Order: sequence, then structure tokens, then C-alpha cells
Amino acid sequence: MQIGELSKRTGASVRMLRYYEEQGLLVPTRTDSGYRVYQDADVDRVARIRCMLSAALPSGVVGQALRFLLDGRAVIPDEPADRARLAETLQGELDTLTEKIAALQHSRDLLATIVADVRGELVGPGRPGDPGGAVVRRSVRKAGPAVGRARGAGRDTDR
Repeated sequence: MQIGELSKRTGASVRMLRYYEEQGLLVPTRTDSGYRVYQDADVDRVARIRCMLSAALPSGVVGQALRFLLDGRAVIPDEPADRARLAETLQGELDTLTEKIAALQHSRDLLATIVADVRGELVGPGRPGDPGGAVVRRSVRKAGPAVGRARGAGRDTDR
């Protein structure tokens, strides 16, 4: 099949398929006129590439994993040293991904707090019910006319 057909069958854009080729993740054969030709097995390969890349694995790690999982044998490496290297590389990527997830969760929690504060017309530390025991104060109020202040209050107008 040609690149357009592979794109349709996998959902990957033609541009992405060319990128996978540039990275050495996908190796089509070429016709005499230079057209790329893909095999049916490349549909599964592209699905695995997309899955690993969406898990934030760098293309070099994806290539290493594909070498062991798809290229000629669909098994884990036989040599203990090869298995250990692959496992160490993948564990490092898993650890990095776990750290990113924790950081994103923290950011999500902060954003959820800000959204709740904005909806409650209060932003910043000292929200009501704050278990940290901070002093309750409004640091930002909803836009609009000042409430509870007489016009000209705070100015020396009582002469």
C-alpha cells in the first residue's frame, strides 16, 4: 500500500508517517519511481508507534522498543543484559512520566482551587474553610460597583 492508504488505515497523517520514517521508526520499501510502499504489518507498527509516542516516550526509546518487540521477533530480548538495558530505559521513561503526571495533578489542583475561588468571588490564600488556618480575607473581588462604601467615602468631605 502507498502512504495515503496507510494514513487512512491508521489515522496517522501523511506528514506523521514521513516523520516516523525520518526517525527510523517506519521503513517502507521504495518503487523504482521513488514511491513508498508499506506492508500490512506496518498498520500494527504505526499503531504501536502512536501508542508509545502518546505515552511521551522519546522516538529513540520507541525505536529501541520496536526493535525488540516487532523487528523479527515478537518477544522480549533473550539476552539478560539486553532485557536489563531495555527495562532500565523503559523504567526511566516510566519514572519521568510519573513525575510529569504528579506535576500536572498538582497544577490541576491549583487551577481547580482558583476556579472555585473565582466563583466564590475570592482569590488567593485565606479562603473560607482553609484547613491551613490562614486569615480569611478577600484579596480580589468580583468586578462591579463597590459594595458597602458610600460615594466619596474615605475622602475628607465632611468639613
